[in-house]
Amino acid sequence: MTRALFFIVCVIAGVAAGWWWTVQSYPDLPGDLPDSTSENREQSYATNIATRPEATFNKNATQPMVTSYHDGIMKVAPAVVSLYAASSQNSSSPITTSQGSGVIVKSDGVVLTNLHLIDGLDLITVVLNDGRSFPAQLIGSDKETDLAVVRIDVANLPYLPLDEADPLRVGDVVLAIGNPFGVGQTVTQGIVSATRRRVAGASVWQNFVQIDAAINPGNSGGALINPYGQLVGVNTAVFRGDSGAMGIGFSIPADLLSQVVPQIIENGSVERGWLGIGVDDPAMYQALRNQRIEGAVITDVVRDSPASRSGLKTSDVVLALGERPINNATALLLEVSALPPGATVKLSVLRNVSTTPLTDPSQTIDFDRVDLKVTLGTRPDLTAMQGLR
Repeated sequence: MTRALFFIVCVIAGVAAGWWWTVQSYPDLPGDLPDSTSENREQSYATNIATRPEATFNKNATQPMVTSYHDGIMKVAPAVVSLYAASSQNSSSPITTSQGSGVIVKSDGVVLTNLHLIDGLDLITVVLNDGRSFPAQLIGSDKETDLAVVRIDVANLPYLPLDEADPLRVGDVVLAIGNPFGVGQTVTQGIVSATRRRVAGASVWQNFVQIDAAINPGNSGGALINPYGQLVGVNTAVFRGDSGAMGIGFSIPADLLSQVVPQIIENGSVERGWLGIGVDDPAMYQALRNQRIEGAVITDVVRDSPASRSGLKTSDVVLALGERPINNATALLLEVSALPPGATVKLSVLRNVSTTPLTDPSQTIDFDRVDLKVTLGTRPDLTAMQGLR
């Protein structure tokens, strides 16, 4: 008898525990289920799941989940062209000496490419994705960013906007489209390995995105896109060295393209504001690191330059240009170059008023805050892109 009672108590306790767990886990289940048929049970379950927080997963995503890159590639492919260049000085029958890629950026036949593909060559041919071939005329170029713009006499072409996509981040998936080795339009896939990358011998204004998508001869000037078919860069160079390195390519990011290309189209060149300074990062000075100072350290001031006329001195640390904070040397150069010559701006500066040099990490350096007004000059035309061809 005792065993029977114990068994009944255990059954009742188990049923009660199961009911309590069900109520706690599924509080939205209806309390009254008059019809427990299979159809009603499935409907109640679906209703419950639809109202649970998990049902909102990915509801607010700005882009759909990508399971194939086909749609993005097909959207872009008609706007990516092949480009061939030769010199009329070679002979009566010019031989193509350069082959690469380009991107149509305006519907009236404006094509963006790399300057190093056509530099010094006057016979330029653009081949569209549909096989049509047209002679092209140079509109303008910019050596600092290795960009050139040519035009073909065709209207209503598919094109890629320069400022449609968000800035790239490390780890983003990217696709490179071009005509490597002249084999025809080819797509390679990779990720962003680094942003704001500098290459030895190159200009600070290139500000490369480093990618691991395969970049081969002929890819230069081609499009770098995201999986949604938006232009995020123009492929320009690949690391070549004796080390046998692979998967290190460089692309000019779209935010820089959107600054430079409209000027090339309108004026044939790019005019950049100029201070006339040499700069370094505070991280190079232990004393500044100790005091957690960020900015751009002035290491040299060119005589009779806008910087010298404004009173800027070596060892000054520029904290801001106008209202924009400056975190490092590259940021200062890029901010200055984005402004037109003749623009007057305010520099917020920390000035060393102690006898301790910035190179002495053993002492705390005393600074005064100084505001200077400077009228920018025109930056001299300097040769860039050495060693990247």
